[in-house]
Amino acid sequence: MTGLSAAVTAFCARHGASEPLQAVALRAGRNSEVLRITDHRGNSTILKQYFSHQADTRDRLGTEYGFLDFCSRHGVTAVPRTLGMDKALNCALYALLPGQRPVELTDDHMAQAAAFIASLNTLRDAEGADRLPFASDACTAVQTHLDLAQRRIDGLLACAPANGSSVSAIERDAHAFVRNTLAPAWERRDAAARAALAAEGDLSAPLPRTALILSPSDFGFHNTLQHDDRLAFVDFEYAGWDDPAKLICDFQCQPEVPVSAAHGTLFQRTVLAALRDDGAIARRIAAVLPLHRIKWCGILLNELRAQDRQRRLHAGIAADGLLEIQLAKARTYFETHLV
Repeated sequence: MTGLSAAVTAFCARHGASEPLQAVALRAGRNSEVLRITDHRGNSTILKQYFSHQADTRDRLGTEYGFLDFCSRHGVTAVPRTLGMDKALNCALYALLPGQRPVELTDDHMAQAAAFIASLNTLRDAEGADRLPFASDACTAVQTHLDLAQRRIDGLLACAPANGSSVSAIERDAHAFVRNTLAPAWERRDAAARAALAAEGDLSAPLPRTALILSPSDFGFHNTLQHDDRLAFVDFEYAGWDDPAKLICDFQCQPEVPVSAAHGTLFQRTVLAALRDDGAIARRIAAVLPLHRIKWCGILLNELRAQDRQRRLHAGIAADGLLEIQLAKARTYFETHLV
């Protein structure tokens, strides 16, 4: 059971969740605190309290609430319905969706995920779509795909302790993995991507707006709920306009609920057919997918950065032993996808 402040309790009451309230931490997210709120009538909703940090200026609340409100206004039902938000409290209330994460992924899951992306993008010209922001780390040029991997490596290398400083053995191991294994692998794959993209012309040239899609951004089965064989989709803190190549790469790369190579290919083929790709998106994916693998291997080591450790604590994730767990995951991910 989790206690709520008087201000948050009053916010919930303004949007239909009246006292006495019971709040249970779901800890479903790795960035924001997610609570199930049950009111005196037994009705449950989701309260999300968003992470903020002076080094991370992203408007997570505004992005997610705005994207889901857009979906609701245009009849998209496979997402949480918005109930209310408070910018001063940095929190929002959403309808509770039934279901659990899928355990064993099937071709039908891939079809439902691809159909959701296709349905979102029937709304590309709908009222309000042009006011939605770019997705977090949006790839608005081919060069951005390369930059994302480099920034991830550079950021991890910059966390390396100074000579003679006191760090734990696991931190030394993690920094050695980045320096001796991950960074050299990035250099090789960056060179290969640039060679594969040589015929594409100026890589820094912006992609036309017509080449971008509405993207949940952090899209994968770690952010789905299955109920009666149907999927619903959650967590839109990073959503917005983006290159479909990035969405498809991230879908295939995310490690929390991984997809097989066959399922990744099926999802890619289905989405590209829905988007009527003339081959340009597929060529970008083939060139940059290994760099997104590097990026995701680096994301597994976010705990090397103080800012990310603080975000995990805000989300209710225990700090003890987390870096050791994440380093083991990063090594396994590397051996599986990058050797």
